[in-house]
Amino acid sequence: MKTKVLRKKAEVKQTKTDVICPLGYKKNPSTNSIEIDEVKAPKIRILFNMLAKEPPSDAVLINVINTFFKGGFLEVYSTIQNPFYCGFFERNGYLYKGIHTPLVNILTWENANENLAKILNRLLKPIVFYRQKLIEFSKYIEEGARNSKG
Repeated sequence: MKTKVLRKKAEVKQTKTDVICPLGYKKNPSTNSIEIDEVKAPKIRILFNMLAKEPPSDAVLINVINTFFKGGFLEVYSTIQNPFYCGFFERNGYLYKGIHTPLVNILTWENANENLAKILNRLLKPIVFYRQKLIEFSKYIEEGARNSKG
């Protein structure tokens, strides 16, 4: 019973004009609803469809990011992670079915997130490797300093 009440309250909150709409959506104050922004939505769909098929090359991904997104990779990451685009929204750690029109289906959203994780793993692997080597080296230096004192 409590879950239904929370869902109902969240759906009511979603339609109010104080909701922050993600890129590709806009508020319509006259109807008090969230609508698809026909200018920006195609860019979001291109990004999702590109990532959902297979991880693109770094050059293609960088070109799309530089063309469509001012915030760079961080903006792309937060866009792909946002469940709003597949018809859900999050409130206080809970996921609710939205009453807005989704830009992509749930399968496209999931595939895009999975492939984005692969891209991040590929791009961040050298950074993690060198960070680990730096930590090992600093431990080696500390151990040598302790042994020379004692």
